[in-house]
Parts: sequence; structure tokens; C-alpha cells
Amino acid sequence: MKLFSFVHTGDLHLDSPFKGISSVSNEISLRLREATFEAYDNIIDLCIDRGVDFLLIAGDVYDGAEKSLQAQLRFRQGLLRLDGAGIQAYVAHGNHDALDLWSASLIWPKNVHIFQGNGVERIVYEKDKKAVAAVYGRSFATREIRTNLAKKFPIAQKLDLELYRIGVLHCNLGTTTGHEPYAPCSLPDLARKNFCYWALGHVHTHAVINKENPVVVYPGNPQGLNPNETGERGCYLVSVTADHQAQMEFVETDSVRWFREELAIDELSSVDELIAAIGSVINEVRLRTEGRPAILRLMLTGRSFLHAELVRKGVLDDILQSVREPEEGESQFVWLEEIKDRTRLPIDRNKLLEREDFVGDLIRIFEEF
Repeated sequence: MKLFSFVHTGDLHLDSPFKGISSVSNEISLRLREATFEAYDNIIDLCIDRGVDFLLIAGDVYDGAEKSLQAQLRFRQGLLRLDGAGIQAYVAHGNHDALDLWSASLIWPKNVHIFQGNGVERIVYEKDKKAVAAVYGRSFATREIRTNLAKKFPIAQKLDLELYRIGVLHCNLGTTTGHEPYAPCSLPDLARKNFCYWALGHVHTHAVINKENPVVVYPGNPQGLNPNETGERGCYLVSVTADHQAQMEFVETDSVRWFREELAIDELSSVDELIAAIGSVINEVRLRTEGRPAILRLMLTGRSFLHAELVRKGVLDDILQSVREPEEGESQFVWLEEIKDRTRLPIDRNKLLEREDFVGDLIRIFEEF
């Protein structure tokens, strides 16, 4: 039986520009500019549609120190929608939006609690006038925090043992995350606090690091921001049962999705065939986006005499332009962001066998085998 439920997200990076994007049309540029806001709106919609009790945001609401007023207003707008639905929001700030960075003088809705940066705060959540959860959290006071903030969290108080205990922290868990080691910590650091669930932020790839005792989760970012952030992006919907078991559902929220694909040209012999093959890749990607627009980076591989044409100045640029044109005006566009050429000319086996050098000797030995 469900006791309560919440959504765990982080790394919204509202108003972040898409990195690595070459020239796009004004219409597509506007869609990309709105992508982080649309992903955030999808999270708010999820909270309301599924009737959760609260929303946890584990840092990096904004993209950096120069966060726009628009981003702050759009963030508050979503929180106001939650307030109207009777849903609480608990917000921790991370390295990109540390508390000492500039913020507009906005008044936050009454349903919002922003964790401070000078210590760990404990908030008790009550449902139907009964305490059911204790939420512990701490924000980054400054951007460059290299100390282990997890060690600053208290071991769950005795009076909390009947409650579902949640820790909210923006941190680098382990040493191989590919992210800056801000607030570095280890799994044992988290486990010894006697919490039930750790709602982490900072790492942009979603992962359940530990499945129980405690549950440790990175939701990843809700919207991919660059060519390295491919695949589905979203947040976790968590339902907690009366015996404190967490049932987790990953929900996709991304508005635009990134893809990196390869196309072998070994069987292609003309530019027309290549353009047609690229069109097929684009259509395959479109089928996999489930209605979303997509940004595609394509790598050409393999060996073909077509390679000699591809290395001519301007040929790849012209191919790129020709396959982009049909995507203009499409609501579910697949924008080919870049074509990388990793092709080679074919190997002439007979000529290699005729060579009177080490390479020829080596090829002949392989032939004998």
C-alpha cells in the first residue's frame, strides 16, 4: 500500500544553451532555446498528473552565475503550479547555482523550501496530519566546494526511525563519474547515515547506484544539453509503501533528444546513394524519438572510392545543407548537426601482394594462413 510519493529530479540547467550546435534556422533555434523549460514543465505536469506529495530538486536549477531573470521566473511559475495543486517542493542548490551567486529579489510560493548552505536542515513532511517523512538537505553555499558534504549530514535521529528518511545532496559519488569532483563522497559515507533514500544531483546520466539500504539515485538531467548527452533523459517517480519500500519509475521528460549514429559507406558508390542513406538514418532516428525533435551527429565510416569525393573542399558541407532543408518547418525535425568523415579508400589486395617489401611479405604470410 502506497504511503506517499515524490518526484526526484536535478540538474535542470534552465535556459542553458545547447552546446556544440552549428547554424540552425530561427525556428529551430527557438525550439532548442525552449527545450530546458519544456522539460521542466513536463516534470511539473508529472507531479500534478500523478498526484505526488512533493518534488525534490537536487541542485543546478540554473546553468550558471549569469542565470537569466527569465529562468528564475519560469522556475517560480512551475512551483506556483505545484502550490496550487497542494504539492510541496524541496530545493537544494549545487555548483552551478550556488547560494552566493546573484538571484533576483523574487518571492517564492509558500510550498517551497530552499535548503541553506551553512548546514544540513531537517524538514518533516506530514500527510493527513501525520508525519511520514523526514527530508534532510543542504545547498552549496559557494560554487567551489571540494569537501565531503555527506559527512556533514547527521545520522538519522532516533525519533525519525519511524519516518522515511531522505537526504538531498548535489555531489560527486565515487571517482569515475566524468564530472567535476564537487562535494566528493563514497557510498559508505551515505550508508552510515541510516537514511532510506539519497536524492542526488550533479551527474547527468540517470542511474540507481544502490537499490536498497539505502536507495541511492542520480536522476540525471531532464534534458540533454550537448552531443555527449544522448538517449532518454528524465526524472524518477518514487512511490513509498507503508513498510518503507521504494518503487521507482524512470519517466522521460526531454523535449529534444540527442543522437550519435554511424553510417558505413562500403557499399555506396555515389553521392546520390550517400544522401539517400543519410535520409534513411534520419528517418530511423525520427521513429525512435517518440514524437520529439532530435539533434543528430553522424559519423561516416568504412572504405569506398566515394572517399575521394568526400575529402574535396565543400562537399560534406553541401551534403549537410541538402539533408537539412527538408527538416525546416517540421515539428518533429531531425537536425543533422554535423557529419564527421572517418572513411578511407578501398584496399587493393592484388597490388599489396605484388609489393616487394615488408608489407608485401606480411600480406603474403597472411594469405598462406
